[in-house]
Amino acid sequence: MIIRIVQMEFRPEALEQVRSRLVEQASKVRAFPGCLALALHPDAENPNIFYSVSHWVDKEALEAYRRSALFREFWAELKIHFVQPARAFTLEPSFLAL
Repeated sequence: MIIRIVQMEFRPEALEQVRSRLVEQASKVRAFPGCLALALHPDAENPNIFYSVSHWVDKEALEAYRRSALFREFWAELKIHFVQPARAFTLEPSFLAL
């Protein structure tokens, strides 16, 4: 299993639209083969920043999603609202659990 965290900062005037689209898209991402979980978190200090945290069976499943039309079309729609490019991190499972 791998965990993907994506930090996205959006223009303030786009927040309502972006938040709505993120919620709409979530069920499609969760249904994508290999996706185990998806959560969306607002930043505690900056309301323009959101984090996507997704769990995938393996790197190949994540890459298949990233190559899919589902991802490409949605990402193109989102990134026009970015203040700066998104930052993405791919993590291995924790070696020290909560």
